[in-house]
Amino acid sequence: MHRRNSLLFIFLFCSLNAALAQVGQSPLTINGIGSLNTLATGRNLGMGGVGIGSSHYLYLNALNPAMLSRNSFYTSFEAGLSLESRNLNTTDLQEGTSSGGLDYLSVAFPLLYNRWGLNIGLAPYSTVSYDFLETRRLSGSDTDSYTLRNTGSGGTSRAYMATGLRVFKGLSAGVRASYIFGSITHQSMTSFNLASSGMPAYMARYYSRTSFSDVLLTGGLAYTYQLPGKKNQALMAGLTYDLAGDLNAERVSRNDRVLSADVPVTGIEDAGVDGTYFLPAKIGTGISFEKLYHYTLAADLTMQNWEDYRNFSGTSEGLGKSYRFGLGGEWIPDYASAKLGTYYKRMTYRMGVQYEKTPFIMNGEEIDDFGITFGLSLPVSNASSIHTSVLIGQRGNIDNNLFRERYFRLSLGITFNDRWFTKVKYD
Repeated sequence: MHRRNSLLFIFLFCSLNAALAQVGQSPLTINGIGSLNTLATGRNLGMGGVGIGSSHYLYLNALNPAMLSRNSFYTSFEAGLSLESRNLNTTDLQEGTSSGGLDYLSVAFPLLYNRWGLNIGLAPYSTVSYDFLETRRLSGSDTDSYTLRNTGSGGTSRAYMATGLRVFKGLSAGVRASYIFGSITHQSMTSFNLASSGMPAYMARYYSRTSFSDVLLTGGLAYTYQLPGKKNQALMAGLTYDLAGDLNAERVSRNDRVLSADVPVTGIEDAGVDGTYFLPAKIGTGISFEKLYHYTLAADLTMQNWEDYRNFSGTSEGLGKSYRFGLGGEWIPDYASAKLGTYYKRMTYRMGVQYEKTPFIMNGEEIDDFGITFGLSLPVSNASSIHTSVLIGQRGNIDNNLFRERYFRLSLGITFNDRWFTKVKYD
């Protein structure tokens, strides 16, 4: 019966894969391949997104493949989605947007009990979603004008397979292979209204669609040190390294001039050109202290030099160095409480903070991102639970003709654990 429910769970959530990479609308996504997403799951999201140096037997860790050696007891399923509200402010304007979509689908199997785990999953990798509109008068004319509109949509997703093995006492190693796929569309439209000349209104339009398909590799190490004389208390540390690499791409583009009736007058179309995007290496490290089934404190730091990034045309798009720091913790008052009216003692309470210096640079200024997270896990059995987390954050500021984004993100997730490959013995 448990296995039948597990298969039903997989089917229902896999039917949502079309919703990937829909969260994260922002003008900044015009740069690079958009805003990058992490592999943080329900537990990580409530703790400031940390997890490189922290793991738990009951929750999958997709941030550091080496930590999968701890997920080698149960066959585990995890899935999550997010809803986001974002407000954009400048000195003169204010606009609100909302979006939602699937965060992750993940399943893990024990290959060798208490030693070796395998994880496969699907998650968004990057998101592009922006829309700029500006109207200006033509120089020397009181009646003629033009309107410029730039839009972008789409993104990339990743289907990945990862494995982690405990190689010696507390030392574990892991590797993840991610297949990146998807497409990004950019469109620039300039509409001319030439009333003084008697010419009909027309629009000049440029459209491009870039499709991606390639594999990226990540390696990880983890070490767990059990404190002597301290039951279930341990120090953990982790290290991850995303290899730099080229992301294969194919671009289809078109330039045309369109009348007001949307009838192309002239057009030049490119059937498809192959190229690459170069993505820089990324290094991450994390530490944590835990008392199993009671509390955890953890911190992560990741760094990536986007000055080395190159797009389809071989330019860096003015991106800069980035880093991210997260700090978080969780607390369970009494995991084994069986008394009536004490369900709240078995719940997991989480909180975290996160700061990122993004790779985006506008008007010569770096764009910072700061957020506070809160999370809660509701147990539905001894090994399964439902998660919820809230992220309240701000990116950028309104000084020096910049803009500020304030956002609120609600994430919902579920973890289902079951023993599939355990032989039952009878006396």
